Amino acid sequence: MSAAQCRDCDVLIVGGGAVGSTFACALAELPLDTVLIEAHEVRMLEQPSFDARVTALANGSQQILAALGLWPDLDGYAEAIRAIHISERGRFGAARIRAAEERVPALGYTVENQALGRVLWERLQRAPRFTALAPAKVTALVLGEQHTTATIEQAGRTFEVRGRLAVAADGARSALRAALGVPVKEHDYEQCAVIFNCTTEAPLAGRAFERFTPRGPIALLPLTGGRAAVIWTLPAAVAEDIATLPQVAFRDELQSAFGQRLGRFTRIGERRIYPLARVASGALHGQRAVLIGDAAMRLHPVAGQSFNLALRDVATLAEVIADALLAAPPGTPVDIGANDLLERYEAWRAADRQRVSIFTHGLIQLFGEAAPGFGLGRGLGLMAFDLLPGAKALLARQTMGKAGRLPRLARGLKLF
Repeated sequence: MSAAQCRDCDVLIVGGGAVGSTFACALAELPLDTVLIEAHEVRMLEQPSFDARVTALANGSQQILAALGLWPDLDGYAEAIRAIHISERGRFGAARIRAAEERVPALGYTVENQALGRVLWERLQRAPRFTALAPAKVTALVLGEQHTTATIEQAGRTFEVRGRLAVAADGARSALRAALGVPVKEHDYEQCAVIFNCTTEAPLAGRAFERFTPRGPIALLPLTGGRAAVIWTLPAAVAEDIATLPQVAFRDELQSAFGQRLGRFTRIGERRIYPLARVASGALHGQRAVLIGDAAMRLHPVAGQSFNLALRDVATLAEVIADALLAAPPGTPVDIGANDLLERYEAWRAADRQRVSIFTHGLIQLFGEAAPGFGLGRGLGLMAFDLLPGAKALLARQTMGKAGRLPRLARGLKLF
């Protein structure tokens, strides 16, 4: 392939969903040339990862977006979560976490993915050293000592893009991860998430609910306009049948599962079904390539941790790169794809990945156990938890994305 058919850049991002585009926004703060390859048309409202679903942003994730200068554009689309209520259907005992007790304005926020996508891509269109290739398809990847080279098909032509660092942000079935030969461990929960918006007789008023039921957890998150986003986890064997019930029958099933804590469920929106599995890569980097977001780890949606974990990937990798640039004497080239730099990223992310994976998987195992005596123990545990400020503070730090060593962006600080 001729030189005219090959383009060089500093960072090559594969995947332009919420994770890849947020990372591109972080790199826009740095003196780097970035090329992002996305298989779909860059029309924000049509991106699969920017569909009608809702993202729950932890307090720490809001700090990351604020530090990148994105929050002023998102604020009008966001709804604050000021309290989290955790309970089990048919059992006594509940745990409550309140923003006021943690001395923060909100434990987190919800934002519709369409709005998040729109804000991210509007920002990227103003980034001077950013190029989006979309729709475009990666047909081959070659991992070399100096570059990772991607062969691209776009609008009937084929060309190459070479990056000193390739970043996999292409999801749990990452093609770049497969090209790296990174092993993957997968745990199929044999469950599906039925996701939709609704309204309730009693407004959520800034409250989020995690309600564990015999068939799986039901999460309700407050949305703008007095709406609620619902993530209802069901066994895969019955999820399709329940999700496709007529409106009244579906509402009755939901009401029976959740109970009367918020009164009657009223308007029910469009329902979507997603199979659930925990997918964890055996490593976070290879030669001149690194994994972030679902390409690194996809979690069960209980407690809403996946995207928040991904944003800490973004913030950490951006900081490792920024620190390398800052440490170099003026005029000295910096190899941002060097193995020691990527090893620093992987070592930093190890504890957070393990902690969040154990936390989410443990919740499903604990509340999915139906052995005699477990229900009573869980009820007592929730009641005791609610009375122990130290325990509540630990869980609050986890859910707010404040546990462990935090990158600068997660503390609301600039990269430079």
